Amino acid sequence: MQAAVDFSQAPATAGRLLGLDEDMFPAYFDRYPFKIEHALVGHRLLQLPALVDLAGSLNRPILYFKGDHAINQVDGGSATGPKRTFVERNLARPELSAQETIERIENARAWMQLRDVGSDPQYAALLMEIIEEFRGPVERVAPGISAPRMDIFVSSPGATTPFHLDEEHNFLLQIRGSKTLSIADGFDTAVLDRESLRAYFAGSGELALYSPRLEQLSAHVELRSGEGVHIPPCHPHWVQNGDEVSISVGVLWFSDVTARRRHLYRVNRWLERIGMNPAIPGDRPMRDAIKALPLMVKRRVRRWSKF
Repeated sequence: MQAAVDFSQAPATAGRLLGLDEDMFPAYFDRYPFKIEHALVGHRLLQLPALVDLAGSLNRPILYFKGDHAINQVDGGSATGPKRTFVERNLARPELSAQETIERIENARAWMQLRDVGSDPQYAALLMEIIEEFRGPVERVAPGISAPRMDIFVSSPGATTPFHLDEEHNFLLQIRGSKTLSIADGFDTAVLDRESLRAYFAGSGELALYSPRLEQLSAHVELRSGEGVHIPPCHPHWVQNGDEVSISVGVLWFSDVTARRRHLYRVNRWLERIGMNPAIPGDRPMRDAIKALPLMVKRRVRRWSKF
């Protein structure tokens, strides 16, 4: 896998939050990791005191775990075994509440994910401001932006986030501190074999099987404050925090592209239940197009109905 392309030399211009090279964007989006620059470092909602308050008021569970777990959290064997999620894995947590953990994050030896913070109106407004900045170039490549979400990650110095994947489009923006990401090539079956991908879309969970050999098939990205990286859908990755407290923002969303892939795996499961042996998504493009047609029409009608 080629190294992550560095678009961070396209600075965020005055009044804008993101720096994107819109000429190069279509060639790399959803195909390769690439870096960008952003202007969110000093945003008041993304500073530690504001996040402590958010953790105390957020009306949804907060994921937080000790930061010294192994990169690989998946046992060998069948991909259709027990669910592979951070929660189901029952990883050890600090002996603190979520709010206490974030208050003491410098010494807590932990990482935490404040998920879907858009339930707070101020963070929802910030999320939409970010989305509107990249809507144009994204819609030209993967139309139908839907269900946007903002997650905020707060990590202790040296904390490790195990190997996992997300099916959404994803920008990770570094606000404070630094971290290194190893982003494996999700298009390579040596990284994510077909059975593992099938199991993922059947609900097996976000954790993926890791081996050190995958580093040769990965892009290694160092993020410092003011930088971000695009992680393509279903590209497994793990994260090593730097020597300081880290705060980063994940902006994730679905589109016609991601919805189509999920739909194809869902249709295949229905066909398997009645005894058929459907082609794996991507093997038979014409059959994929027929299976996906009802979903694509539905999504486009929804968009047209908004006008």
